[in-house]
Amino acid sequence: MLKTSLRIAGASALLAFGRLGAQVTEIPQTIEPGRFLVRMDAISLGFNRDTTEANKYTALGLASTILSTGITSDFDVQVGAQLFLRQTFQYRGTNSTHSGLGDVSFRVKWTFWRDAANGAAAAVIPYVKVPTHRGGVSNDHLEGGFIVPWATALGAGATAGAMFQWDVLRNDLNNGYDSRWFLSGYVQRDITQALGVYGEATAAVSSASSSSFAGTLGGGATLRVSKNVQWDYGLSRGLGGSATDWTHVLRLRWKF
Repeated sequence: MLKTSLRIAGASALLAFGRLGAQVTEIPQTIEPGRFLVRMDAISLGFNRDTTEANKYTALGLASTILSTGITSDFDVQVGAQLFLRQTFQYRGTNSTHSGLGDVSFRVKWTFWRDAANGAAAAVIPYVKVPTHRGGVSNDHLEGGFIVPWATALGAGATAGAMFQWDVLRNDLNNGYDSRWFLSGYVQRDITQALGVYGEATAAVSSASSSSFAGTLGGGATLRVSKNVQWDYGLSRGLGGSATDWTHVLRLRWKF
């Protein structure tokens, strides 16, 4: 169960011109040609404790980054990497720690629908994950899937969005693949030109087990340092037996 919880929580934990997005939920707008966007989870810290058996799981991620660049007005390409990942398991009094460079992913985003009148859009993001670290923090197998984000303006400085994601993940027995279905949604509102707040909920289930549900409920705040630089702090509480109890994330978004 602890290993299944790790895989679901880890898979849960990945923009528009003139506005930098927040949250876990992707937004459908692409980066314009000739520009780049760095989206970095500068610090990500997750805690999970099994009080019945005194088991504990802690994960620390540093500089998990996605770099995007526009090809056309509706199409961009992205590469992502976990630059440092440390996982610690405490199981029945025995500690096990693995750390190092995580895996690399390659993605493309196509914004296939826009409604200028409502400020709405939708996109599709297919991706593939390539194992680049042997053992420990990697399962040494190709994985992939696709993401479908949607967002719309609500007026008065508020936006809402949702995302569906389907993943094909290596199973715990290492003899095949399982499917994972992930849904998320958020509402965000600007308080001032520099400060914003948001709330977000997620839910995921896996074909690996009928008890694989993992969800989160949380929120955060965004601080716009300049037109092209934004910080985002988020805190979420896990829901369901397969979810990480608490997750803290400090994100940076920088466009140049």
